[in-house]
Amino acid sequence: MYKSAVAAESSSAPSRHLLRGAYSLIANTAVTSLLGMGFWVAAARMYSNVEVGRDGALVSAMIELSTLSQLNLGNAIVRFLPGLGSRSARAVGIAYALASTLALVVGSAFVLAAPHVSHELAFLSTSVTLAVGFVAALVLWGVFALQDSVLTATRRAPWVPIENAAFGVLKIAALPLLLAAGAVHGVFLAWALPMALLLIPVNLLVFRRAIPAQLGVDGPEGPSSVKRFGAARAVRFLSQDYFASIFTQATLTLLPLTVLALLGARDSAYFAIPFMIVMAFDTLAYSACTPLVVEAARLNEGHLRDLANLVVRRVLVLVAPAGALLILAAPLVLLPFGHAYVQHGTGVLRLLLCASLFRAGIAFFSAVSRVQGRGLRLALMEFALLVLVLGPAAPLADSYGIDGVGAAWLMANAVIFLTLIPRLLPVLREPRVTSAAA
Repeated sequence: MYKSAVAAESSSAPSRHLLRGAYSLIANTAVTSLLGMGFWVAAARMYSNVEVGRDGALVSAMIELSTLSQLNLGNAIVRFLPGLGSRSARAVGIAYALASTLALVVGSAFVLAAPHVSHELAFLSTSVTLAVGFVAALVLWGVFALQDSVLTATRRAPWVPIENAAFGVLKIAALPLLLAAGAVHGVFLAWALPMALLLIPVNLLVFRRAIPAQLGVDGPEGPSSVKRFGAARAVRFLSQDYFASIFTQATLTLLPLTVLALLGARDSAYFAIPFMIVMAFDTLAYSACTPLVVEAARLNEGHLRDLANLVVRRVLVLVAPAGALLILAAPLVLLPFGHAYVQHGTGVLRLLLCASLFRAGIAFFSAVSRVQGRGLRLALMEFALLVLVLGPAAPLADSYGIDGVGAAWLMANAVIFLTLIPRLLPVLREPRVTSAAA
C-alpha cells in the first residue's frame, strides 16, 4: 500500500513540474511582451526619435549578437542539466564562460567594424566609454539569457516571470531617471543597467538554491540522461541543434529584410509590427514545450508519451482558441499603433496568426526531437522552412504585397507541419509506461 502510494506520487511529480513550468513560461512570455512594448512606448514619449532609433539599434544589435554568442547553450542546458547532478554548477559555469568569452570577441569586433560599415553606427567610434559599455552589456546579456534556462532546467521556472517582470518594471522606471540626470544614451542604459543589477540576486538563487537542490538527482530511472545519451552523441546533437537555431534565426531575420528590400520602408513597417506580434504569440507555444524537455530528460524515453500527451491536452490545446480570438480581434490589436497599421496590417496579421496554429505543432515536434536527440532532423526541418518561406515570398510580394509574404509564411509552416504528423503520431501513441515497469 505504502509502496504504491509512493510510486503514484513519484509518477505524478514530473507532470506537476511540467505543468507548473509550462504555465510559468507562458506567463513569462506574456509579461515580457507587455512590459517590453511598454518600455518602447515610454521611451518614444520621453526621448527624441533620433535617440530612440539610435539606442534601439544598439539594443537590437546586442540581442542579435548575444544570440550568436550563446552557441545555443540555452537549449543544451534545458536538455542536459537536469541529469548532471553534482556536475551541474560546473557545467553552468562553463556555459557562462563560453558565452561570455565569445561575446567579448564578437562585441569587440562589432564596435571596431560597425562604424566603418554603417554611418548610422559611427557614434560607436567617437566614445570609448560607449564602446566598452556595449561590449560589457553584451557579455552580461548572455548570462542574463542563460540563467532563465538554468532556472527552467532546475524546476525553478516560476522565478522566470518574476525576474523578467522586475526587469521590465526597472527599465521603464529607469527611463525618466536617466533623462532627468541628462545621461547620454539613456534608452540603452535603461535597458542595460537593470539587467546587470538583477544578475547578482538571480545567480545567487541559481548557485545557492536551485542547483544544490538538484545534486544527486538522476530521476527514478537510474543513471542520468547524459550518461544514457553518451558524450559523442551529445556533442553531435548539440552541433546539429546549433545549426537548427541558425536556420531559425535566419528565417526570422531575413523575412522582414526581404519585405524591406522588395516593398520599401513603408510596407516594411506595416509588416514588421504584425510579425513582431505573432512572434511573441508563437513564443507561448515554444515556451510551453520547454518543460517537456526538462522533465523527459530526467526519465527514460518510455515516459515521453505520457508527458507529451499532457502538454498537448493541457497546454497546446489553448493555442487554437487564443489564436482564433486574436484573428477576430486583429484590428483592435493593431489600433494602438495607429489607423494606418489597422488598414494595411490587419490582413497580414491574420495570415501570420493562422500560421501560428501550425507553428505550435512545430514547437512540439522540436521539443520531442530534443528529448530524443534528433538534432539532424531539427536542422533539416528549419532549413526546409527557410527555403519554403523565402522562395515564394518574392513572387507573392510582387503580386500581393505584404499579404503575399504573409501567405508564403502560412503555406510554408502548413507544409512543414503536415510532413511532421507521421513522426508525431507514434510519439503520442506509444505504449504507456506503467508503475510496475518503472
